[in-house]
Amino acid sequence: ETPEAEPGPTPGPTRWGICSAGAISHDFAVALKTLPPTEHTMVAVAARDLGRAQAFARRFGVPRAYGSYEELAEDPDVDVVYVGVVNPAHLPTGLLFLRRGRAVLMEKPMALGAHEVAKLVETARERGVFLMEGFWTRFFPAWRRLRSLATGGDLGTPLVLRGELGFDLGGVPRLREPGLGGGVLLDLGGYGLQMALALLGGGKPPTSLRAHGVLHPTGTDWGALGRTGGHWEWEGIGERWEGL
Repeated sequence: ETPEAEPGPTPGPTRWGICSAGAISHDFAVALKTLPPTEHTMVAVAARDLGRAQAFARRFGVPRAYGSYEELAEDPDVDVVYVGVVNPAHLPTGLLFLRRGRAVLMEKPMALGAHEVAKLVETARERGVFLMEGFWTRFFPAWRRLRSLATGGDLGTPLVLRGELGFDLGGVPRLREPGLGGGVLLDLGGYGLQMALALLGGGKPPTSLRAHGVLHPTGTDWGALGRTGGHWEWEGIGERWEGL
């Protein structure tokens, strides 16, 4: 008889570093705290302002606080970094951690455009490290079931996707500033777009995309931003998709 293999060592928890002590990083930390500490734990947090990092560390019981992202990148105890910086900083901050061999969970959007995303993906592949955009809705059981139905042909070939999603964000200056990566598409619009990419046409990527919307005087895409709800619609026309 073949002897039973000895059980291997129990893996330790995934050790998280938190980059930025802003509101979105607070939300992520609250969510992470709901998971067993034997599986996930925060070991360090970094912000450009050391005082903010220290306040974050005290609130969530994080052992180490840094006043620069570079210090976090050099911390040998960090397995993966959650990056919650403002949109224009996603590319340089992501490259910083990837080049140090740190896995990265990047808050959406991954970056400001396809060329920036390509740089992040290329660097992750070169270094052989994990990189993912943080769309939490992709992990909902209901979403996984819907996607399996759509891609499996149970719903035919979906051609139209309509939805309502909106928050009263008219008082958030960042969303009106092009230099800060503002606009509805990079904030809430990504939810509808990523659903369209996954569901329409049986999950096959379109050959082209075209969107219609309203621009704010600053030049950012505005749509219904500032009201309590917004309507979006994506329609598949052959292999071309149009968004409203």
